[in-house]
Amino acid sequence: MSETNALEPLRRSTRNTLVVTVLTFGALPTLALTSHYPGPLHTALLLGGVVVFLALHGFRLSRAVRGPWVPFPAWQSWAQLVYVMALSFYGFWLDVQIGIMSVLLVGLAATEFAIGRDWRTAWLHMGSAAVAEGVVAATAVALFAPDGYPLVMGLSVAGVMVFSSYCISIAFRQWERTLLLDKARQQAAELATTKERLRLAEDLHDILGHALEVVSLKSELAVRLGPVDQERSLAEMVEVQHLARTALEDVRALVQGNRPTDLGNELIGARKLLTSAGIECAFDANADLVSQRELLGRVLREAVTNLLRHANARKCGVSLVVTNAEATLRVWNDGAPETAAGNGSGLTGLARRVGEAGGTFTAGPVAPESFEVIATVPA
Repeated sequence: MSETNALEPLRRSTRNTLVVTVLTFGALPTLALTSHYPGPLHTALLLGGVVVFLALHGFRLSRAVRGPWVPFPAWQSWAQLVYVMALSFYGFWLDVQIGIMSVLLVGLAATEFAIGRDWRTAWLHMGSAAVAEGVVAATAVALFAPDGYPLVMGLSVAGVMVFSSYCISIAFRQWERTLLLDKARQQAAELATTKERLRLAEDLHDILGHALEVVSLKSELAVRLGPVDQERSLAEMVEVQHLARTALEDVRALVQGNRPTDLGNELIGARKLLTSAGIECAFDANADLVSQRELLGRVLREAVTNLLRHANARKCGVSLVVTNAEATLRVWNDGAPETAAGNGSGLTGLARRVGEAGGTFTAGPVAPESFEVIATVPA
């Protein structure tokens, strides 16, 4: 279902609610006119004024619900309010009952301030409109109904306006919250897509970076061995071919979403690779002791790739210390100058993954001219 279609049922419900409310509030002065008929001319003038207001107000509400939920300019809403207050004053002049019914139109017009504004600003405008209409009603009663109670009428009118404005504003707030929830849903979907793209990029970096580094190393070794040991040189090239095919299979498995990374397999591969590169490496790690085998396997693979790419290593060490609370994988190598980079995209991605798993990750140079990668994850 598209985003627009997902919102359409609630949009239609909100629109229908507003239509019924506008028509109901517009019908009340009409009913008062039928009960207190002031004559054809006054009736036509008042009804004409009500129809003009309802048409304008309905059009503005419809545009707000269909289009962007932004506030109307305050001067436009206040101009409309002054027009409706004049109608209510005219209604009080005709008859107090007609004037009271016309007050509801003022409350209806005041609800425009609730569109696209925060509650505090909206109620500042609506409260000011209620006070102004209360003054209008009290003045009209004092002028046209001397036996009435202007103060009581003014307070009552202001209270009716506040109550009616609040009731209608609820529909606006419901629609506004729906728009905010829909916007949050879209942002969450975009964030999920971005995270998936980042994960895919990191996985590709792990696969291709490691494989290409190994292929480069073994190709150079085969070239050097060619003049002195053709049989071993051929064996190295066969291994290069195997590595290239394995990398291709890993990329296909990654695309299909079923490529596992296991610490045990990475330990075996790292031992073979470092031995063929002539690097003396001490392994003190048992993959069977940890549950975070996939994550620690990624750490080991990136650390070995980093070692081959950036260091002229002769010795290295891989250790895994497991306690009841956590497991710590440490990869160390020499031959790393002090200027060796420790913040590449691969290491940065590992730091984020380990952090998301509730662990800690550090990578950087240690004296003298050595480099160390340490990943600690919950056991």
